[in-house]
Amino acid sequence: MAEPTVCRQQGNSGAEFSKAPGSKMVALAMAAAVVLAGAGPASADDPLRGPVIEKQAPPESKHVPDAIPPEKIKTDIFVAYGLAKAPWLDKAAAADPSIVEAICQFPGPAKLLARHRHLAEIAEADHYLCRRLTRWKGATGVLIRNRHADQVIRLDPEGIYRAIDRDPGVASALTKHIMFNQMIVDTPDLGRVIAEHI
Repeated sequence: MAEPTVCRQQGNSGAEFSKAPGSKMVALAMAAAVVLAGAGPASADDPLRGPVIEKQAPPESKHVPDAIPPEKIKTDIFVAYGLAKAPWLDKAAAADPSIVEAICQFPGPAKLLARHRHLAEIAEADHYLCRRLTRWKGATGVLIRNRHADQVIRLDPEGIYRAIDRDPGVASALTKHIMFNQMIVDTPDLGRVIAEHI
């Protein structure tokens, strides 16, 4: 009887394979066992899959950002611009009206604030908003074009009086506002001041 010949071939794993009858069956059985072992649940003693590492959720951050102090807004124009554009500024102003005063320290952010869509609510939080905005010529022009200007002027007419005294053109621009009649009803002295400067 002839002995089986052994052929040493180096495969990817470097294992030796025999051409003896039945060696293919043994190799297939071993491959199936490896595949089945890989499909099963992982265990800590499995040398093929290695140690099991459980994924842990990252710890939640307990740091809550602090509110920006008004002193920081007064010294940093970029923070003032960011707050003037914020859609939630009316809520922040209701909590701390000094934010509005800090934003109005700069002409650019004040002009942006005068364009805010919640200007009426901001004026309710800070009743001196009109004189803070009319301190700057550009912000005055934007305020006159804002549809909520009547409510801002009603709460602080002194601001618009000062603006009219500085620039009589404000009086004629104010007469073109859509709510001009309501402004006169709310503040009768405004009509007298406008009549003196037109």
